[in-house]
Parts: sequence; C-alpha cells; structure tokens
Amino acid sequence: MNALVFAALLVPAGIPGAAAAQPGSGQSQTVLAQYTAPPQRAPPAPPPPTPSAPAPNKPAPNAQAPNAPRAPAPPRPGRPRAPASPNPDDVPEVPPPFQANVSDPLLAPAPPAPQQLQSWNEALTLLRQRSTDLQAALGQLEVAAGTWRIALANLLPSVTGDLSVQYNVLNPDIPAVGGGVGGGVGGGVSGAGGFTPTQLLGIGVLTANVPVVDLANLYALGSAKESRRTANLSLAETRRQLTRGLAQALVSVSSNERLAEVNRVNLRTALERLALAQRRFELGAGTRLDVVRVEQDAQSARRNVVTGDENLRQARESLGLALGTPTPVGLKPGLELNTLLQGAKAACRTLESLENRPDIAAARSRQVVAERAIGEVKRQYAPTLEITSTTTALTVNPGFAEVPIWNLGASLVLPFWDGGAREGLLRQARGQLEQARAEVTHRERNIAVEVTQAKRAVQVTQATRDLAERERGLAEENDRLTRRSFEVGTGTSLELVDAAGALRQAELELVIRDFQFRQAQVDAFLSEAACDW
Repeated sequence: MNALVFAALLVPAGIPGAAAAQPGSGQSQTVLAQYTAPPQRAPPAPPPPTPSAPAPNKPAPNAQAPNAPRAPAPPRPGRPRAPASPNPDDVPEVPPPFQANVSDPLLAPAPPAPQQLQSWNEALTLLRQRSTDLQAALGQLEVAAGTWRIALANLLPSVTGDLSVQYNVLNPDIPAVGGGVGGGVGGGVSGAGGFTPTQLLGIGVLTANVPVVDLANLYALGSAKESRRTANLSLAETRRQLTRGLAQALVSVSSNERLAEVNRVNLRTALERLALAQRRFELGAGTRLDVVRVEQDAQSARRNVVTGDENLRQARESLGLALGTPTPVGLKPGLELNTLLQGAKAACRTLESLENRPDIAAARSRQVVAERAIGEVKRQYAPTLEITSTTTALTVNPGFAEVPIWNLGASLVLPFWDGGAREGLLRQARGQLEQARAEVTHRERNIAVEVTQAKRAVQVTQATRDLAERERGLAEENDRLTRRSFEVGTGTSLELVDAAGALRQAELELVIRDFQFRQAQVDAFLSEAACDW
C-alpha cells in the first residue's frame, strides 16, 4: 500500500521512466516504461511551433493509454527523411568512351623503298651479281689457280726462240756470228763448198730446256695446290658471311618497318588523348596543366615517328649495300619474314661437326701451306738437273737459210753458296708457320664460344620476347583503364601520361626483343652451317 502511494506521488512530478495513469480508472495504477537505447541523431531541423503546455497535474488531452499501441507520428515539417537502402540493380549509367577524330601529317605511312624484294631467290641473285666481297673472293681463287699453274710450268719443258740480224761494217764480205763462232761458221762452211752466209746475216736460235730433277719446284707444286684449296674454303666462308649479313639486313628492315607502324599507332593514340584532355578543359572538368602534360606526350610520340623513319631508311640502305646497290631496298608489302628465313635455311646446310666449318678449315689449310713453305726452302739446297737443246739457223746465198748447228746438252746446278738467302727464307717460313698455328688455335676457341653463345642467345631472346609481350599486354590494359578513368573524371592527367609512356615503351621493347630473337635464330643456324650457292 505504501508503494502504491509512493508511485502515485512520482508520476505528476515527471520523473523519467514513469508513465501517467489513465484517467477514469477505478484505482490508481502506475506503469513503469521500459528503458531503451537513445535513437540515432538526425540532421538538425528547425524546431516545430511550441504548443500550449498542459497543466502539470492533468494528463494531456487525447492521451493514449500506456498499454495501447502507439500510432506512427506524422512527419515533422523541415525534418529530412532517412534515405532508402540502395538497390544493387540500380547502377549509374556510364557515358560511352570518348571518340576523337585526329589527323597529323606524320600519321601517313612511311614511303616505300624504290626497290622491293619479293623472295629470297631474288635477293640471292642480286647478291651473286653485285657483291664486291664475293667478287674479291672469286678473284683470290683465280690468283691461287694462277699460282698453281706457275708452279706446274716450272716442271714442264720450255722452248724459246731468238731471231737477230747482224752486219759486218768493216768487212762486209766476211760474215760474223759473234767473233769466233762467226769465223768458224763462215770459213768452214764456205771452204767446204757448202753455202755462203749473206752479208746481212740473219740468225735464228731455238732453245729447249727440260727439267729432270728439281725437288724445290716439285714440292712447290703441292704447296700451290693446297693454296688453291685454301682459296676455295675462303670463298665458302665468304658465302656464309654474305648469307648471314643478308639475313640480318632483311630482319633489320622487317623490324624497322614494324617499328614505324607501331610509332604511328602510338602517335594516333597520343593525339586522341590530347583531344580528350582539350575536351575536358573546354567543358571545365580539366585544367590547362592536363592539356600541357598530354601535349608533351604527343610531342614525344612525334619524335619517335621521325627517328623511327630515319632508322627504317638506314636499314633499307644497309640492305641495298649488302645486295651491291646504292639504292635503298625494302620488302614487298605482305611478304612474311619467316618465308625469307626459310629460303636462307634452304640455301645452306647444317654441318655435322665444327671441324668442317669453312673458316676453321681455311685456317688449317693455311697452316699446311706454311708447313710446306719450310719444305720448299730446304729443298733449294738440293742440286738440279736439266737437259738443254740449241738449234741455230743462218741466212745463206744462194738459198734462204741453213741449219748448221744443233746442240744437245745436260746441265747440273750445284747450289754451294747464295750469301745466306736460303737461311733467311727458312726463318721467314718458320715465323709464318707459328702465326698460322696461333690463328688456328685462336679461331677454334672463339668459334666454340660463339656457337655456345649463339645457341644460348636463342633461348634468352625468346624468353625476353615472351616477357616483353606480357608487359605490353599489361601496359595496354593499364592504359585503357587509365584513359577510361580520365574520361569519367576519376583519373588525373599525370596518370594518363605515365600510362601512355609505359605503353609506348612496352610496344618498342616488344619490337626490339622480336628483332633480337630473329637475329639470334639466324646466328645460331649459320654458326654451324655452310652455304654452297
């Protein structure tokens, strides 16, 4: 009972947590309201008009019973309504990508070369006809053939003829054939009643020499034959080097043509970015700094086009020089580089061993020639034997000519002392032999390392090309996303320029890596090949 009285006293006082009693009830009952957490704060709103305050001890009119459900309160004027939960299907509409029509004189394709190759056979035909290196190698082969013919001539018989006219000024009636010979001929013949030489005496001498024993010249013939083989091997090495140079020049032209196309694509993309930046600046969504940054990137793309075209011209000129013409030479549009390289492989054959490579074989052949040179000098100490024959004819009166003399003889030459010339030749030959041996050793070492590096370069360049291709794909996606972000206003011009530069660098890197891979394939094949075209 005391508790009810205390509760009745608390309700009119307005203590929080107590609710007012319902009027008209039979007994005085109090209901304690349950405490709840305070609600979230709403944005401030203007206060509503203040109603007249009810009497402190009387409940407000139209008051609701404590146990009755409360009706929703009407919205107060000026108080914002809480936002509705977002619908995942309601995606804001994104504007389409910006399309710009750009034009620039540098976007025009690179001019074609005055002369264009259509096949590997055409290039090889021009190389045979105009290559100065090939002509020099053929000339060296002819020199070696001439040297061999000279060495052979020293072992074959030789015949010489000599015609002369003499007149005895003091005694015209007495013919003279060089002093004692003339007296003997004139007196003896005339005294015998045979013939009388004419006053204007004509003399013909026919001499024949037949070498019988000549060890030095016989050995020199074998050396000349080996020198001829050396010239043939040098010609094969020249063909291999020319094939390699031609293939590399073709790869260079193809790569630079591809690079020129990539530079123009990059320039077009840079100009489209510039148009986008200018459009944003005109609409007030961008700044002048954005335009300047993108314009700098466009100028860099223009510079790449100019330098790339110059590199293409130089590559075409190098190909023309490799083919023996001062005119720049390019490739026919649509001609695949792989087709040309297949032609190069068909013109050459793979060697079974590096010992058969032309340059190594030529170096060893030169060593053999140097060794035989020592043998030639030593055989000059040996005597020589030859048979000689001399026939003399004279003009006579009456008649025309008579042959009064025919001599046969043998000549044995004993080289006792020549002042030390043969000793000097021997030392010279020994020095040349040491040089030839050193060249063979040096070349074998270098070629072994060259072949190993060439094979490894194919694997390395292929791996770097694959990595460059992946980097290009990532840079392309980064550039696309960055450009799209810049279009919708969430990206900056600095990000746009950085992405464009990275894409351009990735494009150039991919072309360069592909060029290196092609060259490595050519070097690896020709390092163990011989070309017999």
